[in-house]
Amino acid sequence: MTEDDISERDAAVRDGRCPERLWPLWPLAHRGDELWGLLVEDRRIARFSVYGLFPASYELVYGEQPGDVSIRYDGRTRGRVAIISGEIRGEAADVVIKPCQSPGEADIAAIAGDLGLGPKQLSSIDGFLTEEFVSGPFLTDLKPEEASAERMHGIGFELGTALSRLHAAGVCYNDATVADPDGRSHTILLPGGGIRLIDFGVALLLRDHPENLTFHDAYNAARTDPMFRLFRQMAPDTGTDALGTFVRDYGRRLARQSVDEIQSRDWRIADEGTSMIAGTYGPLLAEALRAGIAAGRSANG
Repeated sequence: MTEDDISERDAAVRDGRCPERLWPLWPLAHRGDELWGLLVEDRRIARFSVYGLFPASYELVYGEQPGDVSIRYDGRTRGRVAIISGEIRGEAADVVIKPCQSPGEADIAAIAGDLGLGPKQLSSIDGFLTEEFVSGPFLTDLKPEEASAERMHGIGFELGTALSRLHAAGVCYNDATVADPDGRSHTILLPGGGIRLIDFGVALLLRDHPENLTFHDAYNAARTDPMFRLFRQMAPDTGTDALGTFVRDYGRRLARQSVDEIQSRDWRIADEGTSMIAGTYGPLLAEALRAGIAAGRSANG
């Protein structure tokens, strides 16, 4: 939206033409009184906002016999993430709706979902991902008493295998966060064993590299490079021109790298995260995790 779009909606709420809950839907007020009247009367919008109107969540919220359905909000660095839980025809269903972080994220998330490495992707609308909710703790939420060298090795093997399979599909995950300084992880441990990877907002699709390399690809690659953090520290108040120049220069260097060279950053990021695991679980379990990653990589290389 432009600043004018936002100002127009704010003004409509301020002067009473638009209930605050319908702020995201204000353009529909110009489509006719009948439609707008239905939206104004719809009490479910007050509870679920626009998320109940998405294709994959609509039956949960608006079905002929909706059961108990709830919504909660989460999200760490990507903005608001809505999680809608309920039942469809007697079966439990949990739908996650979140904004895309990059133009190519939906395609990459679909590849990961089809491979069984990421959440299954559901029908959505442009600019948003809609996916199944993956149940299970993050790796960094594993209780110390639940961790063992054998289990860490197994998790590492699954991670090494997952990254190798993504690479074979032409993807650089670019965010293989085993653990970060804030204790966060992108690796979910499934209750029955195995893992799922989440958040493909900075991932790169390299099937036609470098011909299809875009500015957004270069920006996503740069954001996980120590050079970018150094650039930001040295020039924290740089304008968009300086940032654009940096990203374009970075993109030219990226274009000269092979796919294997770019994908190698996944192994570096995973190793950095494994080092942070040692602070919580000790060096022996961190080394078991590292050995498992290497074994998974070797078995699928």
